Amino acid sequence: MSRVDVGTPSVSLSGWTTTEVCFHSIAALPTTKSNENVVISPEFSCFGHQWAIGLYPGGTSNSRHGNVGIRLSNHSSTSIKIQWNYSVRNANGREVLHGKLTTDEFGAYGGGDSNARYISNFAQRPTLMAILDDGSFVIEVRMKSTTVYNKTTTQFIPTNPIYKNVLQKFMDEETADVVFEVDNGSRLSEEHTNKKTKTTTTFYTHRFILQDISTMLAELCKSDEGITTVSITDVTPKIFKHMIYYAYGGKLSEDDLKTNAKDIINACDKYGVVHLKLEAEAVYVKSTEITMKNMMDNLLYADSKNLALLKEAVMDYILANKDGIVGKVSFDNFPGHLVADLLTAVSRGEQNGTIADITNYNKMRVGALRKMLDQKGLDVDGSRESMIALLKEHDHA
Repeated sequence: MSRVDVGTPSVSLSGWTTTEVCFHSIAALPTTKSNENVVISPEFSCFGHQWAIGLYPGGTSNSRHGNVGIRLSNHSSTSIKIQWNYSVRNANGREVLHGKLTTDEFGAYGGGDSNARYISNFAQRPTLMAILDDGSFVIEVRMKSTTVYNKTTTQFIPTNPIYKNVLQKFMDEETADVVFEVDNGSRLSEEHTNKKTKTTTTFYTHRFILQDISTMLAELCKSDEGITTVSITDVTPKIFKHMIYYAYGGKLSEDDLKTNAKDIINACDKYGVVHLKLEAEAVYVKSTEITMKNMMDNLLYADSKNLALLKEAVMDYILANKDGIVGKVSFDNFPGHLVADLLTAVSRGEQNGTIADITNYNKMRVGALRKMLDQKGLDVDGSRESMIALLKEHDHA
């Protein structure tokens, strides 16, 4: 029901509902005063309950002589407490009758009269007859629930389905516009000859997803129209699947990351899938024990793949075991540009447990630097020096 307010209402009208109930041919109804002489409206719904208005054209047994009565009744199987009143207007829209605002508990239907409230002296019959419009009049029933909504109650809110919807497009041949043919490696042909044949595994992907996860993959499948077919020969189908699955929002298990950490790192480093590369690096660092035997290999590997977290782990090991390392491990292959990382580790060790200066990027852990870069929407892949330079550049922008 539409409404226009002029001025400010004296009470809040928020939460109120109005239902119009129209009674026709009133003059023809019998005027016997009796609780049995009632005309009941069709049921209408409000606050999850069914309601009806009853009109007593001759009045109820408790009505004064010459008065018409009404009742509001709850026709649902559960009780409800509401505020309510009523209004009647003439043909010109002027209100001629209205009821006092009351708060009542309406019982369940079938439990006696507790489900109904009576207005025995609703209107004098002559007054009601005078406002009939073509023999009819309308009662506006206004109701407001008194139930207090508990805002602290935890409500179920469905999650945004975008991630599920995107993941469902993984390997969807029907909608794919990029096809990767990944080399399985050579094998002997089925004819048992000495001739080897190449087989491939096909991956169906979508350009609009790849272009945001990797500039390298986006460049490979760059095309103006139609389906693009790309051959991949330097990554196994298993690792390529992990990489593409991640691009679609898939989550790799820690076991998969642990078992294939280096292969995933190598593939992601080559194809620019940065976040999966760093996730695999974190699992590799967590699952790998740095020792005097493998520390140099891990350091050189970290340096070649821009694995700042692994590099930091090796530097921490060197610092913690410096007395046992000296004279036992050759540093002939130690890259000179990593001296800064080693000195940073030394500086952190000299803090003796004190809180680091949060404005001094040089003393921050790799994880802290990456977190700050990610929060600023900056590139998180790179050496300590490049990450620090990027943060400083952003600070002065």
